[in-house]
Amino acid sequence: MNPTQFTTAQVAPPAGGAALDEVIIAVVMAFAVIIPLMVFVIRERAGKPTVLGRLADKVAELDGLPRWVGLPIYLLLLACVTGGIGVYWDVPIHMEIGRDEGPLANPSHYPIYFALLGIFASGVISATLARRRLPLRTFRIGPAWRVPLGAIVIMTCGIVGVAGFPLDDMWHRLFGQDVTEWGPTHVLMIGGAVLSPIGIMLLLAEARQVGAPGAAGRAGRLWGAFLGGIWVTTITAFLMEFELGVPQFPFLNQVVLVSLATTWAFVYARMKFGAGGALLAVAVYLALRSLLYVVVVPFDLTPSPFLPYLGAAVLVELVAAVIPPARGYRFGAASGLAVGTLGVLAEWPMTQWFMPQSWPAAMIGKFMVFGTVAAVAAGLAAVWQVHRLDEIGTRTVSTPRPGSRWRKAHALGLAGALGMVGVMWVVVPPDDPSGISGELQVTETSTARELHRDLNAGEQPRWAKLAVKLEPADADADLNWLSVVSWQGGDFFNTPMVKGADGVYRSTASVPVYGSWKTGIRLHTGNNMMAAIPVYMPLDPEIDAPAVAAESGTRAFGPEHELLQRERKTDVPEWLWTAGYVTVGVVWFAAWILWAFFYVVAAAGRSTGTASAGVQQPRSQPAEPTPSA
Repeated sequence: MNPTQFTTAQVAPPAGGAALDEVIIAVVMAFAVIIPLMVFVIRERAGKPTVLGRLADKVAELDGLPRWVGLPIYLLLLACVTGGIGVYWDVPIHMEIGRDEGPLANPSHYPIYFALLGIFASGVISATLARRRLPLRTFRIGPAWRVPLGAIVIMTCGIVGVAGFPLDDMWHRLFGQDVTEWGPTHVLMIGGAVLSPIGIMLLLAEARQVGAPGAAGRAGRLWGAFLGGIWVTTITAFLMEFELGVPQFPFLNQVVLVSLATTWAFVYARMKFGAGGALLAVAVYLALRSLLYVVVVPFDLTPSPFLPYLGAAVLVELVAAVIPPARGYRFGAASGLAVGTLGVLAEWPMTQWFMPQSWPAAMIGKFMVFGTVAAVAAGLAAVWQVHRLDEIGTRTVSTPRPGSRWRKAHALGLAGALGMVGVMWVVVPPDDPSGISGELQVTETSTARELHRDLNAGEQPRWAKLAVKLEPADADADLNWLSVVSWQGGDFFNTPMVKGADGVYRSTASVPVYGSWKTGIRLHTGNNMMAAIPVYMPLDPEIDAPAVAAESGTRAFGPEHELLQRERKTDVPEWLWTAGYVTVGVVWFAAWILWAFFYVVAAAGRSTGTASAGVQQPRSQPAEPTPSA
């Protein structure tokens, strides 16, 4: 059954894991990448000619980077763009059409899957091509095989992302479908791509250390600005649900992630490129986001709007004019202070113009407080990263000693990392409502809104205006939004509700209450309280969910995830939920810790193997050609 043909009269798509035949097909697809990759590794390490080896040598002649840097980076960037197209294609499908028939029934899953395999393959290719002109500190795989640490970071990113696919299927089998971008296994898949620019940055620093002209001078500076734009683009991929108008986590998450991403990326770009680096980075971001915006247009799906971040980029440049980036942590902290205050203020009108749910003016003060904490922490982390990369990029690697020198090098960077984790820990978890109800009034209208597609052809359309009076009367204190959300009927609507003089909130347009549509009212107040009431829900026998009729009456607000994530199982033991979240969380944080560890190892004089600058490789392996500028 094609998901675009779904109606309430048909059997709903499955809500559990993939069928066995689809699992087998996915495994075959993985081996279609892995087996040729293994053949390449065996031949290349044996000193035999390979297509990728010849291509890497040609690329090295053009870009001035070592053969183990240039080609792998370009393949990785291509994989990231491919994965981004898949993600920005996938989320609107779930919003407008519904859950998948199976993992392979959704065409958007193919570019995501192959992109994650491509990220892993890029790391393997880099490690395989590494023979001569290696950095001082490497990862030892075998007696005569030492690998740049950047290649290991990239491989790890790919492993984390690819692991998300089987874990996601297991998650659906245990807990039901978790149709949210921030579902734990989805964080792994998206996070694998998000973290990959960190590996590129490390790989380029190692290339600079071995004297590659393509990683130094003007070329190296351009890479710094370009990767700053890539970095802010990947981090803010986690904000897609906010951009599409169906965020499933508190509003403060958007503010904190915007402040964190822009400060880190633009401080990095400004320090690596010099004057104008932050502006070049935001230009790269705008170009990439424009591409991802239009990619879903041919499929007649809702494109994802985005904030321009111009204010943050300009502020970082202005701070650099007063506090030189050579001042290090002072520059990072001052940039964070500017972005968290004036930068948040500059984004406020942008949200009014571009975002489905704009930032409330009454909440700007609170947003600036949380934004400042996140931005200052990110500024410190960015400076720590740049300092380590600059140390790696030199041929002289110092040995760290206990005491003030070590604390000076790492204490503020660690404080920034803990600050980012701490502020996210505070703003991420939503709180459930307590004792809030609404007197709902449903008034049918003859006004129907234009649809991208109609999944309910042949059924009698029913559209209605909604009104709700909250109880208690102060239930809307510190209001972030009160809106009607309608999804999975062939389109998606996020309809604001406006409060009248009588204290009643009314929808600004008619909403659908028939067929496969799901419609509910969402309430978000304070820092974390998120609640919802269903207005209309179709019968869904696959998950044993009853129909909810669109009728007037009093309804109690419940936790919002019970509305938006209707497919989640309710009979799963609490300990199993806890174990699932802890397992995924350990994998995610281990990837971050590994990244930081390799940066410290590469810069601080310790080695995961033997220093490889003078290691003689087997004579059967041809020498790497010296690239030209």
